[in-house]
Order: sequence, then C-alpha cells, then structure tokens
Amino acid sequence: MKGVVFLGDRQLALQDFPDPTPGPDEVVLEIKASGMCGSDLKYYRAPASGGAANLGFTKGISGPIIRGHEPCGVVVAVGKNVSPKQAHIGQRVMQHHYVGCGVCPQCSTGWMQLCDDGVDQVFGATGHGAHAKYMKCPARTVVTLPDELSFETGAAISCGTGTAWGRCSGSGCRATIPSRSSARARSGFRRRSWPPPWARGSSRWIPARSGWPAPRNSAPRC
Repeated sequence: MKGVVFLGDRQLALQDFPDPTPGPDEVVLEIKASGMCGSDLKYYRAPASGGAANLGFTKGISGPIIRGHEPCGVVVAVGKNVSPKQAHIGQRVMQHHYVGCGVCPQCSTGWMQLCDDGVDQVFGATGHGAHAKYMKCPARTVVTLPDELSFETGAAISCGTGTAWGRCSGSGCRATIPSRSSARARSGFRRRSWPPPWARGSSRWIPARSGWPAPRNSAPRC
C-alpha cells in the first residue's frame, strides 16, 4: 500500500509499505477518512534530519512513518484475542491515536496520552498513522462510529472536535441540542471532562462555541 510520509523541511512523499497484519490484541482498519490536524504542521516543518526526535519523541518505530492521527474507517481484520464486544469485522470506528501501558490510573480511565510510564506510540507521529489504505492499532483504542455520522465527521471527532468538546466541557459550556451523533467526542484533554458523554451513555451534549475566546495559551492541544 501507499502511505504519506513527511520528509521534513516542508516536503512529503508517497512511499510503499506492506499491508498491516493485526497482532493478537490488534485490529486493522480500512481507512475511509483521515484528517489533517494543525499539530501535523510541526512534523511537516521539522528539519529533515532527526524527525520526531527533534520534537522530543524518543519512543516509536524507526524509519519512515505514515502520517495522519485523525483516523476513521472500517474494521477489516481482528487479532485472535479481540472480543467481538471490542471490535468486529465490518464495524465503523473512530480511533484514539495514543498507546500507553494500558494499566496505570491514567490509561485505565482513558487518558493514554498521560500514561504514567510515558506514551509508547502516537499514531501518525511515532507509529504508522492513517494517511494510507490501512492502519493497524490496538482494539482498545477504537470507538464505534454511529451510522448517522459520516467518516469525514468521525475523523474530525477523533481529535480536533473531541479536543474542542473537552475545552467546552471543562469550562461549563454545553449545548443542549439532542443529538446521538454528538456523544462520540473522543479526546478532551482536561481531567474534569472525563468521562466524555459517550462513556456515560449521554446522547445530548455536543461541542459548541462558548461565545468568548479562550486564552491563547490555555486551549488543549492534540
């Protein structure tokens, strides 16, 4: 398959990669939409030598990395240990792009990006991401995409919209427009915003503008 690689110094390329095969606790997604986040620009602009290490990342795979950390697609392969309750072939899913230890207090409550042992992989940064036909990830990192949501919407929710939801939720700003689709905001980065509505079974809250600008340095980031 072909995957998008950032070469550094504002250059990119399509390169060849093997189709992924899931490990025992992993799934493979056929990517239907892959978002481009503002935080991707730092990798695009980074010096050609050093790659992610220039930005402070010390863990991850070596060699070219497929970019894209806002994935959305369909499960097409599952590992032998994956329960149908976690993921099944044909399931429409979004994906949370961090992998931590999975057992520390942060990971066990959904905050793998704050893993006590340090993040093992950030898909699209230190592990292969979604700017390709397929993507492999742990089954525990996928979330069902409701039928009424498009794949493009799901890709946005998996990072950017989820982050905005976390900011609004943490500041007490919520909309009350009934919408099942809103319940899947994935990754608000403020502790008091957890668990998000989809984890609580809510079907009402959606991201909304607060009507006032957030302080420049206080907005949560991917």
